[in-house]
Amino acid sequence: MEVATIRIQKPAISSEPFKVSLGLTPELMELEPDSPIASEHELKLCKTAEGTNLTGIFSTLDNEEPSMEGWITHKMQCLPVYNTQYLKMKEHYLRSAKPPRRVKPLNHKPVSSHAHNKDDCKRKDGPKMLSKDNILDLLFQAFEKHQYYTLKDLQFITKQSVFVLKAILKDIGDYNKDPAHKKMWELKEEYRHY
Repeated sequence: MEVATIRIQKPAISSEPFKVSLGLTPELMELEPDSPIASEHELKLCKTAEGTNLTGIFSTLDNEEPSMEGWITHKMQCLPVYNTQYLKMKEHYLRSAKPPRRVKPLNHKPVSSHAHNKDDCKRKDGPKMLSKDNILDLLFQAFEKHQYYTLKDLQFITKQSVFVLKAILKDIGDYNKDPAHKKMWELKEEYRHY
């Protein structure tokens, strides 16, 4: 079966390379009509660069020793001709490469608020605001264990904001400025029982 035809055109100017094209026969194109291929190709000749490894051509006949036929001095690139047939072929392959979108039925009811979203909301809300009496109880329990606390430690214990704690501590505590317990809070004398 004839597969393709090669056409070689002489250039108008002798310094330009020959124009070589490859055309596939209609018989070959009809073998698989569902998968289109480009029928026109351009073959570009280019010399092999000097200093590169030469490639030899060998031939064998019926279990004989291979014989040297020659060396490859030119390379040839096969490029499709950009015509409507080539563009249709590319479109066909691009469409077949994408998986078709399918609708999948859900086996369960959709949920508007997922568990991880609820956890995020809790973190964003921050600690719950306690009443003044509850905060005072927590502070007195802490001061029963130790005499001095930093504001950061009291904030960790009560889980309340700095502003709320400072307002309450101004009523029941003294802020130390002496070097031994600098920047620490202790209870006022009337609240101490140690």
